[in-house]
Amino acid sequence: MTPKAKTAAKKPPDENDRLKAGTLPDDPEADTVPLRDPTEDERRAALEAARVGNFLNDALARMDARASGHEKPIPLPWPAVSAALGGGLWPGLHVLVGNTGSGKSQLALQAALHAAKSGVPVLYVGLELGKVDLVARLVGLISNRRWSRLYLGTDPLELKDVIARFGEELGELSRLPFHLEVASPFGWSYPVLWEKARAMREHYPEAKDEAGKPRPGTAPFLVVLDFLQLVSSPVEQHEDLRERIGRAAYIGRAAARDLDAAVLLVSSTARDNYGALNGDKDGKGPGLGEGSPARLVGLGKESGEVEYAADSVLVLCREPWTGAEAPPEGTATWLAVAKVRAGVPGWVRLAFDGGVFRESAAPPAKRPDVRARSGDA
Repeated sequence: MTPKAKTAAKKPPDENDRLKAGTLPDDPEADTVPLRDPTEDERRAALEAARVGNFLNDALARMDARASGHEKPIPLPWPAVSAALGGGLWPGLHVLVGNTGSGKSQLALQAALHAAKSGVPVLYVGLELGKVDLVARLVGLISNRRWSRLYLGTDPLELKDVIARFGEELGELSRLPFHLEVASPFGWSYPVLWEKARAMREHYPEAKDEAGKPRPGTAPFLVVLDFLQLVSSPVEQHEDLRERIGRAAYIGRAAARDLDAAVLLVSSTARDNYGALNGDKDGKGPGLGEGSPARLVGLGKESGEVEYAADSVLVLCREPWTGAEAPPEGTATWLAVAKVRAGVPGWVRLAFDGGVFRESAAPPAKRPDVRARSGDA
C-alpha cells in the first residue's frame, strides 16, 4: 500500500460519509448540509415558512404569559442575582465561569437544588465529580454543613446527627425531580447532552392547549453541565478542545431553543486570567465590584466565543483575605453578571463559607457607572 493510500485509510469518516452510510446520529450537531442543491419549490417553501407572520401570534402569547406571571423563569436562591437576570434563569444558554477552587460547582449545585425544590426538573451532569461527592454536597447544602467533612467522614457522629435532624429534608431530596449524571469511564461526548435533554422534555412534557399543541413555558427545566472543558468527542472524531467546547455549546443552545430549557454551562478559567478573577490589581483599572463587569466576558478557557454568544455570563470572583483563616462569614465573593442579553450587567456581593453561598451584608463598592441592582442587603 502506498503512503498516500495508507493516509486515506486512516482518515476517519466525515459526516457526509456517515450520512451516506446511514450512521449519522439524530442530533442537532449533525452536519446534514444537503449533498444536492434544493429545488426551486423547496426554496420557496423554506422562505414561506420563515415568514414572521407564521410565529407572530405565538410569540405575543408567550410575552403575554410572562407579563401576567403565568410563565416564570427558573428561580435562584439569591434574590439579587435573580433580579439582575430579569427574575431568574429564562430559557436560553447561560455560562458560569470561575477559577479552579472558586466554588463554581457548589454555586451551580446550590442553584440546581433550589430549582428542584421549587418544582423545576433538573438534570445535573457532573463530569468531574462522582455520585458520592455530589450527594455529599447536596446533603451539606440541606444541613448547612461542610460537604467535605461529610464526604471524608471527619466526625463519625456528624452524619448521624444530620440524618437525625434533617431526615425529613433528606426524604424530600429523594423525591425531588433532580437527576444526576456522571461521566462514563470512556468519556461523556457532547451529543449525549442532546439525548439527555430530549429525554428530560419527554419525561416532563409541557401542558397542551385546546388544539393539543404543547404550550411553551409551562414546564421549564434546567440542565447543568459541569464542566464544559471535560466534554469529549464522539467515537472516531478527533477534535481539539475549542472544537469540542463549541459543539457542546451549540447543542446546549439547540436544547434551550427547541426544548424550552435553561442550559447552564460551567466553565473553568484560563490560567492567565486567574489574577483578574482573584482581585489582583495592577493600578490600571477598577477592582472587583467596580466598573462594568462586561470586561470579564470571554475569560473562560477556550470558551470565549461561547460566552459572547450566550444569553448570560456569570463570573465568580473571589477576593483574597489577610490572615491564616477565612472571615467567619465566609470568603468575600463577587458574582459578576458580566452579560445579560435582556438586561444590564451588574455586580452581586456574596459570601462563601466553603459549603453555601449567601448574599453578603457587606457594604457595596462604589460603582456609579453600573445601573443593575447590586446584591448588598
